[in-house]
Amino acid sequence: MKRKYYGFLSVALILLSLTATVLYAMKVSHRMAEEIRISRIKPFPSIPVPDPAAIKEIEVLEERMIGLVRSRRSDLFPVNLSLFGYQPMDRPKVAARGREIVLPSHMDYSLTLAFSSDKKRFCVIDGAFYSEGASLPDGGKIVRIEPNRVLVSKHRLKEWISVRERIREIKREKKTRRKVKVP
Repeated sequence: MKRKYYGFLSVALILLSLTATVLYAMKVSHRMAEEIRISRIKPFPSIPVPDPAAIKEIEVLEERMIGLVRSRRSDLFPVNLSLFGYQPMDRPKVAARGREIVLPSHMDYSLTLAFSSDKKRFCVIDGAFYSEGASLPDGGKIVRIEPNRVLVSKHRLKEWISVRERIREIKREKKTRRKVKVP
């Protein structure tokens, strides 16, 4: 066969394969059309509207629902949190003078400097200079000093106070001062 007929041969083969593909697709679609049946949509059920007497009774019951939602304190039972490791105290601990001990919710210290070397450790808390093991004026004690944070113990609670937090606060204050212009 001559080289000039290769184009005609390729076009004929392409048309033959496309025709076979179209015929196969039509045959498959006819089979699927026979299998697929569209059922009619079921109508929604009719729901009767309650009569006016029933609506008035519902309104009366709505007023009583508030009492059910917000029950009296005497009806409540304490929640059992022992599964989560909670151990409730039987009675509050009392100090020697007869006062109840109130534990602080958080320690409100401002750490501006923390220095730590092999032999000595120092920090500046609320503008005062302290070494490791020193007592703070409000009853706290400096347990450990690290380069960026200090561990403070107060009423059997321990909390790390970071230098970075205070630096962020100072930066925020400076930014807000720059934004506010006094005429």
